[in-house]
Amino acid sequence: MTVSKPQNLGLSRSLKTVHGKKTSIWLNIDDKKISVSFVCKSPAKFWSGLGSMLMGVAIGILVVAAAVVVVAAVVGTGGAAGVILAGMAAAATSTATGVIVAGLAIAAPVAALIGVYKQSHACDCSLDKGSKWINMHNKVNFDQNKAIVQKSYLKCTNGGLIQPFLNSAIAQLAATKFAANNNDELIEHYKQQGITGFISGFTGLADPLGTSIGVGFSTYEYFEGNDTETLANESGSEEDDYKTDVKNTSRDNAVGTVAGAGKGSLDVVETMTQQNRTIIRELMDQGATYEQADRFTAFGESTFKGEFKNMGIGLGVGLGFGLAGSVANHYINKSFKENKKKLIDEVNASLKTLREQDRQTGLGVSASQK
Repeated sequence: MTVSKPQNLGLSRSLKTVHGKKTSIWLNIDDKKISVSFVCKSPAKFWSGLGSMLMGVAIGILVVAAAVVVVAAVVGTGGAAGVILAGMAAAATSTATGVIVAGLAIAAPVAALIGVYKQSHACDCSLDKGSKWINMHNKVNFDQNKAIVQKSYLKCTNGGLIQPFLNSAIAQLAATKFAANNNDELIEHYKQQGITGFISGFTGLADPLGTSIGVGFSTYEYFEGNDTETLANESGSEEDDYKTDVKNTSRDNAVGTVAGAGKGSLDVVETMTQQNRTIIRELMDQGATYEQADRFTAFGESTFKGEFKNMGIGLGVGLGFGLAGSVANHYINKSFKENKKKLIDEVNASLKTLREQDRQTGLGVSASQK
């Protein structure tokens, strides 16, 4: 939960024959009704985290696009570096890059709004569908089902746990602590996704092809790596995280390199073809025949070497930025995961302490399991 007001458990079973006293009814495992819908962290963490990541990517693209244009203007077009920077600047200011940024600018707030809506509506007032009580009494039954005891908890289908407290003051302490930690965990998650998204967007160097591949993989990896279990407890080990990062980086860079090489080769051929057409037209305007003009434009080996050398340097720069970004994101994710895990561990420790305090109040009914 992300609000500091505890909710009340109530009846949802059809039979209601066993009463403790006028103001209370004993509950069994059929009873899953709560007084007000929980404002749950899991959907907010997933969808709003996705929105933060996409917005970070958009900002990263804009920042690197501006940087490339400025550097290209300073360096000029001379030499291999100038040629590469000129091409990068043209790509950074292209319509395709603008379309990608605009799409991200729309998708990011939409994802965040979905998170806000689902946060309030993911857990309705009755958790009958699929939710199950754990640690119920093994021998005491009434109204045809097992009794709920103080150590029982309800496992929600969305990944959360509902822990009953009998003492209202202790329930308030628990709600305050849990909500504070859960909200801090959400903030940590949003910051993490925003920063890693920015790095992913920046390392695409504003190239439309590389950026679109990066956005696609970043979104896929977010959905793949942020399932309900991961969101609930950040359970993956550091070794598992590292293996996943290596796998994702290898795949992303392999696809990016192959796509970049294909695109670069096509760009070289198209550029040289356009240059040849211009030379032929100018020579024929000066009175040369087509055959004479064509001899001046034969694809020389030196021309090929120069063009493909520039392409190779460009691919190397892109690959280097991609690897550097992956390494940076790995350590950023590691740091934020440790912060979030600390908050979750604090909740678990508080739960254990408060549950023991609640047990010692002596409220309710004791039932032996001899």
